[in-house]
Amino acid sequence: MHRHPAATPSEIAELSRCSAVFVPADPARTGRIAFWNPDGNTPTDTSGALSELTVVGADLRRLTVPALCLPVRDALPVLTRARAVADASPAIAFWGAAALLALQLVARGLLLPG
Repeated sequence: MHRHPAATPSEIAELSRCSAVFVPADPARTGRIAFWNPDGNTPTDTSGALSELTVVGADLRRLTVPALCLPVRDALPVLTRARAVADASPAIAFWGAAALLALQLVARGLLLPG
């Protein structure tokens, strides 16, 4: 079994203040979670790939920001823990809650392969 290193508390604290979006791919299992700072700074976690992401800024204009992209399997531990951080961004809280709900559905056998 392939094991992924657990995110450290400092990594979780930093990424919990970021915004996050799901970046779909084909096939779907290769989708990623992109973490980006609304202030434009680059997330310092180096466990993923840095790339540029186009988002809508506060002034409703497109903005290109640096983003840390993690495979979903690597982002899950961060999301499920970061949603409970006091100053977590609304996006992290949402994706963390969605991740926990998905894991509960899998655990109850309510998701079928294919």
